[in-house]
Amino acid sequence: MKRILILALALLAICAGCHREEKIVKLDNSYRFLVNLNGKYGYCDQTGITVIPPQFESASIFSDGLAAVRINGKNGYIDINGKVVIEPTFDVASPFLNGRAAVRKGKNYAYIAQSGKEITDYDFISTFGFTEGLAPVVVAKGDGAQAGYIDVNGKFAIKPQFDDASHFSEGLAAVKLGKLHGYINKAGAMVIPPQFFEAAMFRNGLAMVKINGKFGVLGYVDHSGKMVIPAKYSEATNFNDGVAAVRLKDTWQLIDTTGKPIMEKEFPSPTLFAEGLAPQMVDGKVGYMDKTGKMVIKPQFEAGSIFSGGLAPVKLAGKCGLIDHNGKIMGEARFEWDQRLIDQYTHYNTHFVPAAAKKDN
Repeated sequence: MKRILILALALLAICAGCHREEKIVKLDNSYRFLVNLNGKYGYCDQTGITVIPPQFESASIFSDGLAAVRINGKNGYIDINGKVVIEPTFDVASPFLNGRAAVRKGKNYAYIAQSGKEITDYDFISTFGFTEGLAPVVVAKGDGAQAGYIDVNGKFAIKPQFDDASHFSEGLAAVKLGKLHGYINKAGAMVIPPQFFEAAMFRNGLAMVKINGKFGVLGYVDHSGKMVIPAKYSEATNFNDGVAAVRLKDTWQLIDTTGKPIMEKEFPSPTLFAEGLAPQMVDGKVGYMDKTGKMVIKPQFEAGSIFSGGLAPVKLAGKCGLIDHNGKIMGEARFEWDQRLIDQYTHYNTHFVPAAAKKDN
């Protein structure tokens, strides 16, 4: 199972925030969309107006009210007004999740609070984001390594004992023992025994798993480990907005959480639903369809991603802009279409933002 390690992140200087009190930054509801203009990164608001001028060498999306940005070869953090609140003294820095961000110094990682204060020492050879109050971390052990989980205070809540581990979602996390994956709860108890070649996160009550080895088939299990959607697909996606894309032979179908197709149509490639709509290409142009298959935003874009906070990024005349649910361009499409930026946006919104919270982006 491939580890999910969000974006790149920033190395903490030894004394950055050493004696600061912990500061909790509330998630601000002001919309900020990461944009690329002439190779520099900044942010626009929901109307498409630039509110933080493109000036950074690289940047992350906003999370927990902060965003990692790179200035003169070093990374720090800004708030939604563009003010630097953690000085750019890092080599790498992750987005904040649950008030914590993973940072690397040399070869090892630590975690910092939103004040920049170190919560842990640089003890970890690999880290993942905090979700549901816990973060998987990997520590060296002998000639190898083992994964466990720490709490927000940096203390081990589940001791290192796994060959691999992923983040918690819906109260469960996928872990690897030997060649197989199972799921543990927050007490560290194995509630679904290792039996899967691959195991993904839970989303909409189900998790995608692969059986029968590397070239096996995919299905979906519930929280008890019961295979509620039979393993028969050669490729598949996680559920999002109650829908998953699955591949049978040469075409893709869209199914609901019972495994039934939501429409009769089949597609040459997968798509993701969010806020009731999904991008779909028709005759070389991307539009957006609802869950009946009706194209509610006509195909007119060169590319497009999912909706979040009522808006979706699209590519028009080679440039990136934002549209609303009616297909109206907010301002004008004038930013660079940066696929790495779009992938970051899509991954974050389908892995780390609870469905109920997306409307408050």
